[in-house]
Amino acid sequence: MSKKHKHDKSAEQEMDERDLPETAAPETEVKPQDEPAKEEKPDYYAQLVRLSADFDNFRKRTEREKASFLAYGKKQLAEKLLPSYEVLLRQAEKMEKEKISDECAAELKGLKDGIKMVLAEMEKAFRSEGIERMDVLDKPYDPQTQEVVAMIPSSEEQDGFVLQEVQMGFLMDGKVLRPARVIVGQHAEG
Repeated sequence: MSKKHKHDKSAEQEMDERDLPETAAPETEVKPQDEPAKEEKPDYYAQLVRLSADFDNFRKRTEREKASFLAYGKKQLAEKLLPSYEVLLRQAEKMEKEKISDECAAELKGLKDGIKMVLAEMEKAFRSEGIERMDVLDKPYDPQTQEVVAMIPSSEEQDGFVLQEVQMGFLMDGKVLRPARVIVGQHAEG
């Protein structure tokens, strides 16, 4: 290559650089050293406040979930025990009404006492857990706490009242644990 040819090439490069738009920066532009790079300092206090609030929310949520799980478990256990409790209670009431002959009086008295003790312990445990039996007989039918299994003809005074309890109903902490199944009186017009 000749000197003249080299010289022409550099002139061409100069021409090409002039043709570039003003906004285009050359590829080898160097940032000035007099401007230090601004580093953002982390706001540790704001991070601490957010972290503290997140932890407090987590703690409250886990406490609510724990209480919910315990209540659910308590409800499940109570629902499993209610049929046995109801059978024992009905049997105890039946035994109280029946006349007992002298021959088996001693044996049945012991059985009655045993059933009464078991019922007393179950009632004590139920009360401590907020479980109580609904009193529905001879009261107006309440669709919130009772299910009607049948309606039978009745006098005008008994219209809409519970005449029989087919299955006992129970409340737990004021909420229906198991609705009472009832037979309701219905007065026939005419």
